[in-house]
Amino acid sequence: MIVMKFGGTSVGDARAIERVCAIVADRRRRDPVVVVSAVGGITNLLLEAAQKARERSREGIRLYERFCAVHAAILRDLGLPERLIERERVQLKEVLHGIYYLGELTPRSLDCVASFGERASARIVSARLAARGVPSRPFTGWEAGIVTGDEHGNASPLPRTYRAVRARLGRARAVPVVTGFIAKNARGDITTLGRGGSDFTAAIIGRGMEADEIQIWTDVTGIMTADPRVVPAARTIRRLSFTEAAELAYFGAKVLHPRTIEPAVERDIPVRILNTFRPASAGTLVVRRAARPRRLVRAIACKKNNILINLRSTRMLDAHGFLARIFEVFRHHAVPVDLIATSEVSVSVTVDGVAAPRLGRIIGDLGKICTAGTIDGRAIVCVVGDGIGDTPNIAAKVFGAVGRRGINVEMISQASSAMNISFLVRNQDADAVVRLLHRAFLERGR
Repeated sequence: MIVMKFGGTSVGDARAIERVCAIVADRRRRDPVVVVSAVGGITNLLLEAAQKARERSREGIRLYERFCAVHAAILRDLGLPERLIERERVQLKEVLHGIYYLGELTPRSLDCVASFGERASARIVSARLAARGVPSRPFTGWEAGIVTGDEHGNASPLPRTYRAVRARLGRARAVPVVTGFIAKNARGDITTLGRGGSDFTAAIIGRGMEADEIQIWTDVTGIMTADPRVVPAARTIRRLSFTEAAELAYFGAKVLHPRTIEPAVERDIPVRILNTFRPASAGTLVVRRAARPRRLVRAIACKKNNILINLRSTRMLDAHGFLARIFEVFRHHAVPVDLIATSEVSVSVTVDGVAAPRLGRIIGDLGKICTAGTIDGRAIVCVVGDGIGDTPNIAAKVFGAVGRRGINVEMISQASSAMNISFLVRNQDADAVVRLLHRAFLERGR
């Protein structure tokens, strides 16, 4: 059997949903389980509606009405009754009213509001499959058996999830259409798996069902050698290892959610990236091991809008436990660190720019340990490929090309995995760096 996940653009309107249903129908013999995201843009709309309701702004009402109008138009164009998602409309309105009257928006409430996009989407796709003659049944993530911990906004599945998924979906006689992104904790509160978490849902289900393949259907033809909006010559990578895909996902290749491959790796399940709008394309296959290509560099990834934090103290010299104290500050504020570079008396780290609102408190706490300073507007450029770290002259070629262009590298980090070379440049230099490295490693001699 296969798991087929369709993202927000793949279910963005009635025509797109018809295309999804045709793709599923063509693969019915492979016993598909379908996972769907919310209609494109709806999750952001819901989160904004929740914030406006907390502020007691009438804009929240307008956004709720927009949610209803978008889905009403899709239902109408598909020939489905508007009452199909009446329960979701009523429940969403009640939750927003509660936030409005309390003037309070908790992480628990926010996850509840965010869930309605996927809940509506799953019901619509399932109904349209049934109308086309493909028996189908919608499932929420929790109805499918996914139980998570209590961390709202970025929850992870509990170990018992996989057994429950197999028990519940394994009995389904019709094609299950499961909500991506959402689940419940052991107390029955709705949780979300983090933005992009529909990919994670697909991988969780794939592991639970011991799928032959997990398919991520999106609006691009697989994982590419660089962002095609930056590098027009970028091309699809036909085959990648799990580790290479994880590096690319984390450092800017947004085709895969970074956590997607974790359950797949645990059960050695291939993950295939496919284009909903070009279903005949082979896409990218992600497997445990991929043969090293003639060119060791697979791709150039870039993640912009990071913050560089420079920490310095002579007390670091020959002191044990100093780094532990530094990283305890980041743990306390729930801010992950991306890159790390150290010397005898200094440490440099990067964090995502989304941490900016918490940065003042973080620097305040770090100031009790060492001298701390920040620089924002930085981009991480990541050169990814199996074996590049233990191949002579790769690093020299990377930094030689960047240096000849007159671009300053502010930080360098290379993991022991020998899988990537990552470094920091200014945001405004990032696109030029990606283009020149793509030409140097992936275009010459094609």
